[in-house]
Amino acid sequence: MLTNIFISGLGGQGVVTLANLIAQCASEHGLKVSVFNSRGMAQRGGRVTSEIRISDNKNFIYGARISSGQADILLGMEIGESINSISYLKELGTAVILDYSFIPSEMILKKEAYPSQKETSELFLKKTKNLFFVDNPVSPYNIFLLGVFVLLIPLIDKELTFLTQSEVEKSILTIIKRETELSLKTFRQGYEYGAKLAESL
Repeated sequence: MLTNIFISGLGGQGVVTLANLIAQCASEHGLKVSVFNSRGMAQRGGRVTSEIRISDNKNFIYGARISSGQADILLGMEIGESINSISYLKELGTAVILDYSFIPSEMILKKEAYPSQKETSELFLKKTKNLFFVDNPVSPYNIFLLGVFVLLIPLIDKELTFLTQSEVEKSILTIIKRETELSLKTFRQGYEYGAKLAESL
C-alpha cells in the first residue's frame, strides 16, 4: 500500500503537529513513513504544508515528495490554502476542509472578495465528489480536523484504519506536551462531528 496525504494551512494552525500525529500512528503500526514540511513565512501566518507518505513496502523511498495530482487525501485547514493545494489532489481523491478563512489585510483594504464555501466546493467538485466540509471548527483546529478525519477513515481509505480513536489519543499524549487534556477533548469533539457528518451522507 502507498497512501499520500497532503495537509495545507497557515502558520500557527498546527499543520506540522497534525502531520506528526498521523505519522506517529503509522510508525507505531510498523509502516514506513516519510514527512516533508514546508513552512515558508509560517511565523507571519504564511502558507504551511506537510506531505505524508505511508507505505508497507520495505523498499519505500524516504524523502520523495508528493507530485501534482498524486495526493490521495487533502486535509485543508484554511479555505484559500485548500484552493492553492487542489493541484496536488488526485482525480477522485478525498478532500476534508475546514470552513475557516483568513482574509489578508490587503484584500480587506481593496474590498476584494475571498472565496466562499460554495465557490470552493464548486472548484473541488470538478475534480472529485469526495468532499467533506467541516463547519464551525473548534480550536485547536488541527486536532479538531484530525478527529473528523479519523471518524471518516472507513469511508475514505480502508488502508488507514490503523488510525483509530484510541491510537490517535495515545499519540496525542506522546507528542502534545501542553494543554494535553484540551487536545483530547477537542479531538473527541471532532470525532463526534465526523460521526454526524457521516450520518448525513
